[in-house]
Amino acid sequence: MHSEPSGPLSGSVTAPGSKSITHRAVVIAMLAEGESIIRNPLYCDDTLRSMDAAALMGSVVSRGRTLRIRPSLRQAPDVINAGNSGTTARLLSSVCALLPGHAVITGDASLRTRPMEPVIRAVRQLGGRAFSTLGSGTLPAVFGGVMHRGYATLQADLSSQFASSLAISCPLKEGDTEIRLKGRVQSPSYLRLTVETAALFGCRSVFEEGTIYCAGGSSYHGRDFTVTGDFSSAAFILSAAAVTGGSVTVRGLKGSGAQADASIAGMLASFGCSTRVRGGSVTVHAEELSGADIDCTASPDLFPVVCAVAAAARGRSRIHGSRALRFKESDRIEATLAMLHSLGVRAAADGDDLVIEGGRIVGGRVESMGDHRIAMAACVAGLSSKKGCTISDGESHSVSYPSFIRDICSIGAEVTLA
Repeated sequence: MHSEPSGPLSGSVTAPGSKSITHRAVVIAMLAEGESIIRNPLYCDDTLRSMDAAALMGSVVSRGRTLRIRPSLRQAPDVINAGNSGTTARLLSSVCALLPGHAVITGDASLRTRPMEPVIRAVRQLGGRAFSTLGSGTLPAVFGGVMHRGYATLQADLSSQFASSLAISCPLKEGDTEIRLKGRVQSPSYLRLTVETAALFGCRSVFEEGTIYCAGGSSYHGRDFTVTGDFSSAAFILSAAAVTGGSVTVRGLKGSGAQADASIAGMLASFGCSTRVRGGSVTVHAEELSGADIDCTASPDLFPVVCAVAAAARGRSRIHGSRALRFKESDRIEATLAMLHSLGVRAAADGDDLVIEGGRIVGGRVESMGDHRIAMAACVAGLSSKKGCTISDGESHSVSYPSFIRDICSIGAEVTLA
């Protein structure tokens, strides 16, 4: 992928459906009684892995303008390959421990380095069977059942996805469940999103004061469900407006305020942008950007693109990250720092934060490390550079935002697959 230096971008884009919500809706629908119709789903590399897993576990999955899932649950008769999708692997882990027998979950080389030990331990405490085949706490891992105990502790400071998995599966156990979360919960907004989505399908869990409570013997019910627009994707379009001094509106975000990445509007305002949120649309109008102190600990997916904005802003910025960023598709702190250095930006790591001396992006070639968010963030930075940016493995944007190039070009950017 290559992005050319750009003048002010202008126009409007409709946000694609939320990746996070699509994953959750698919997994819950495969557990429900009765067919579900999922409207505005996001079809991307990651969510297709969840859909394929649902089909492997017995559901009839019909993909089209709407997604239809007719559930019929069984233990996976073959290996569940989650590809690069940590959400797929982690949400399905404890689901497999609801069923007799065993399932094997694996993924690509990147996913096989990411931690699974917290959910492995929790499933064992709940009476299920779980282990990493290599004894490393990573994939490939085996999960089976049936979970029957009522209490577990869960390390929650690496990812909220482990807690989300248990919040989805435990209401289907026979007895009530209490999950005590240890450490600061990473990205609690995503766990709340899981609980809210599950409630819409008929199962109520409670997340409060570091504990998840699930009433056992519950059931999900198929429903007609609409996926709201994705702030994680919209952030790249809005940030592109910011770094080029443009004025851009992203539509289709009505009802998306529960998403952690809705905070992008406030973050861009901190850099000096004028932002307006109205009726499901977010508009960013930018002139001169100035450095800011931004906390991305609750919205780690924003970290790379916010750093790209900081690189374009005059003065010093500090972008606060978290330990969890080191266990994404790449070590996103180091990968983001390498991206900035490749583009001629002065930046340094301070623990899990990046300190960026912005105002001048030279451009150059960026190694994306196969990380879709690094690739798209580098593309955004290239729009504000002197000589453009070429990104290795630029096709990786299809992991989460397949229409990224089309959308950003529609508002005036010159971006091509190199």
